[in-house]
Amino acid sequence: MKNISHLHLIAYTILLVVLLSCSKDDTTVTEPSNSFDEISDIAKFYGNLEGDIVVIHAQAGPSIELDDDTTSNQTVIELGIQSALYVMVHQVQTKTPMLFTSADITFEQAKEYDLQSISNIKRVVDYFKNQQGKTIYVLGVSFGALIVQELIATHGIDIADGYLILGNRLNADSDAWQALSEGEFPIHIYDNDGNYTVELENNPDFDTVEERNMGRLIAGLAFNRYTDKLDSALSLSKVTYVHGNRDEAAGPLSTQEIQFLNDKGANVILSDGGSHDDAISLGAGLLKDIFGIE
Repeated sequence: MKNISHLHLIAYTILLVVLLSCSKDDTTVTEPSNSFDEISDIAKFYGNLEGDIVVIHAQAGPSIELDDDTTSNQTVIELGIQSALYVMVHQVQTKTPMLFTSADITFEQAKEYDLQSISNIKRVVDYFKNQQGKTIYVLGVSFGALIVQELIATHGIDIADGYLILGNRLNADSDAWQALSEGEFPIHIYDNDGNYTVELENNPDFDTVEERNMGRLIAGLAFNRYTDKLDSALSLSKVTYVHGNRDEAAGPLSTQEIQFLNDKGANVILSDGGSHDDAISLGAGLLKDIFGIE
């Protein structure tokens, strides 16, 4: 989700600095491959192209651009996951940006586009799940967290071997997602006791066709009550959920949301006093251990 600045850029800046920077001599990684013909139209590939551990990434934003090769290669290096195959998956707006830059879409259209993005990531997960010896993990950051939550709610927890969800929540505040559905951006303002109010962002940079449409894409998933949609899952033990209790973009997980995740066996990790970026940074630093990447 977005806050004061463009979070689809901030989230990945955070991902790039959570570990110590590598020297220039360490910046060589395998070049992206076009050999994954069945899914190469909707995904790009980095790291170890033969790796048995596959990290499938639903990126933040939303943005009309998929992370470029430089950013994705550097993410692999900074997170220390060169031994794994790292897969960036196109969302509808990164695959067909012209749909979102010329005219305002409706909230109902946003919901349909989001479902197409879910289909993209499901197709990529299935491709690797059908290959013997692969262990499949799914990473969702900010807006990508909503993508992953809907993926689980729609297709079940067992389509992948584990999930890491960073910087979002299960049940967005109604005034927040409704504002987004109208192309406006909410911000959560906290007092000294951690209580918050939802106010509208006053940033002229967000008042463009593209940004209004990105807001509607967020709302197209955030309107869901994932404590309801995920309730049929007997267990969410494959999920690690990292959140900040001063998240200005998504808001804090409520007591009900935390209890739901705990009751379902999820691994819930708090960035205490953490902002949106803090939660993403904390979770990114844990990715290697959580996914068992050596």
